[in-house]
Amino acid sequence: MTVMVHPELDRPLSASEFAAAVAEHERQAAVLALQLRRLETSGEWAADSHVSLAAWLRDVCRMSNRSAHGWVQRARLLDTYGEFAAAAVSGVLSAGQLDALQTLHRPKYEAHLAEHHAELVELVRDMNIADTEIACHHWRKDADAVIDSDRPPVEPDRSLTMGRDGEGTLVGRFALDGAAGTEFEKAIRNASTFEGDDDLRSHAERNADALFDIAAFYNKNHDSDGTPRHRPHVSISVDEAAMRAGRGGGVDDDTQAPVETACVDAYLCDCTLHTILRDSHGAPAGFGRSRYSVSRKLFRQVAARDGGCRVPGCDRKVRHCDAHHIRYWRHGGTTDYENLALVCSRHHHLVHQLNLELKLLPNGDLHVVWPDGHERVSHARGAPPTPPPRRP
Repeated sequence: MTVMVHPELDRPLSASEFAAAVAEHERQAAVLALQLRRLETSGEWAADSHVSLAAWLRDVCRMSNRSAHGWVQRARLLDTYGEFAAAAVSGVLSAGQLDALQTLHRPKYEAHLAEHHAELVELVRDMNIADTEIACHHWRKDADAVIDSDRPPVEPDRSLTMGRDGEGTLVGRFALDGAAGTEFEKAIRNASTFEGDDDLRSHAERNADALFDIAAFYNKNHDSDGTPRHRPHVSISVDEAAMRAGRGGGVDDDTQAPVETACVDAYLCDCTLHTILRDSHGAPAGFGRSRYSVSRKLFRQVAARDGGCRVPGCDRKVRHCDAHHIRYWRHGGTTDYENLALVCSRHHHLVHQLNLELKLLPNGDLHVVWPDGHERVSHARGAPPTPPPRRP
């Protein structure tokens, strides 16, 4: 096999040459962003029935959703503020500085920024990224004082942006002020758990798991009186034959994004099933009635035994839990009392991702074996406490 190497890679760049190349790349990117804005206003991108410029970038330019929206936002920023555009094209402002200035491009500040953005360029042109971000923060506070001086108080700032990266991981950033920030911090503290000496998660990982618990709990209970049997909260399409043969996962019906097999396995344990009969061309030929993979009555029976999550060290209550098939549903595991155990949403996905080995013993104890051979046992805690004997 012959490996082709680009001729320009024959000579390595020095540090100064690399920095100059990056600066030139950013200048050209600014010019291209302005061209993108011209394309947006011309409407030519819609000729192929694309619903938005970002959709056109994803389809024609093969960009990720995050990159496409980033390009659109940068194009609009430079087109709105001429001094920003001139400084970006000439290399006075870096792409990182433009990222900081992008945070000021809000309807609230648009008129004020249009009037003063030239002064802002002169202020930050020689700053590093950290100082530029601080300057933008102070500019926003000063602008708030001017804009709000003759207006009634406005709602606190809050924003949330998110998208999938190249590996399918959901990433994003948020800003919460006032009550929203207070409520969020309290929710994370309430949902965060520590599972003893065997819990090797970092603080950041525990916070992420707490957010998972909060989202899963809301999706299960938001449309009911508190019962954890509100289904479905996520809609996934699965080819049953392929799934049983272990040849693939499913598709998220909301986003059309692929869902890995372990994740689908976890959802299949305890969900509402709809059977769709398709013809040889894949078109739906029939739509069956929905049914619970675990009935309400059976779930209550398992909950009365387990009393909450059965993964050793976890104390999540029944309302946070799914019914897990100890022998997987796609492996022919039966949906009955002896093959089910309650696990919280986070641990349910962990069981399938790590392929933990679970065995329910006759006395109700659950034996759990990790991939490295580590073993632990959890005891059923659903029975009511036994009252002490009465004294004569």
